[in-house]
Amino acid sequence: MAEKHSKTRWHLILGTILKELLTPVGITVELEVEVMTAPPRTDILLLRRQTKYWTPEQLERLPDGIRDTNASHILIEFKYTESISVDALLQTASNHRLYLQSHEELKPQDLKSFIISSKQPQAKTLEKLGFTELQAGIYHSDNCFIDAIPLISLNTLPDTKYNAWIRCLASKKQEQKKRLTNFRESIYKLMPDDYI
Repeated sequence: MAEKHSKTRWHLILGTILKELLTPVGITVELEVEVMTAPPRTDILLLRRQTKYWTPEQLERLPDGIRDTNASHILIEFKYTESISVDALLQTASNHRLYLQSHEELKPQDLKSFIISSKQPQAKTLEKLGFTELQAGIYHSDNCFIDAIPLISLNTLPDTKYNAWIRCLASKKQEQKKRLTNFRESIYKLMPDDYI
C-alpha cells in the first residue's frame, strides 16, 4: 500500500520565515489567525436535496432561479429592508466559499448561493455591479467575484403559481396584495391535510 503524503503547508513556511525575520525588529507575526470570533452565518440554508434532480412536487414549491439550478445545496441571503450592495454581495460570496470549504464532500456545482431582494434594485446599482436581467426577476453579473451568485428581485418575478408565495415578500404593496390571493390558494393545496 502506497504511503499517503501530507500536503505541504506553504503558508506556514512563509509565516515562519516572516516571524524569524520580523520579530527581532518589533513586528508581530501570527500564523493561522482566526479572522472572526464567531463563525459567519448565512440567512437561510434552503435545502439539502436528497434526490438527484428536482421532483415535480419540489418544483411546485420553488421560485424561479432556485428551481432552475441542479445544485443540491442552496444558500440564500435575503435582503428585505436593505438594498443590494457590494457588502451584501461580498458577504454572500464569502459564505458560499466558507460553506464549500467546510463541506469537503461537495463539489462546486453542488452549491448555489442566491441573493433575494425584496426591494427593486436601482438601475445604476445593477450596472455598477455588472448585473443584467437574464429572465424576468433573475439577474446575473459578469463581475468575476460574484458571477456565481444570481440576484432574484421579488418585485419583478413572473406572476406564476410557484412564485406566488415568495412574491408576498416583495416591497411594493400592490405586489404583496395581488400575490396574497394567489398564495392562499396555492399554499393550501400544498399543505398536508392534518396541518390545516
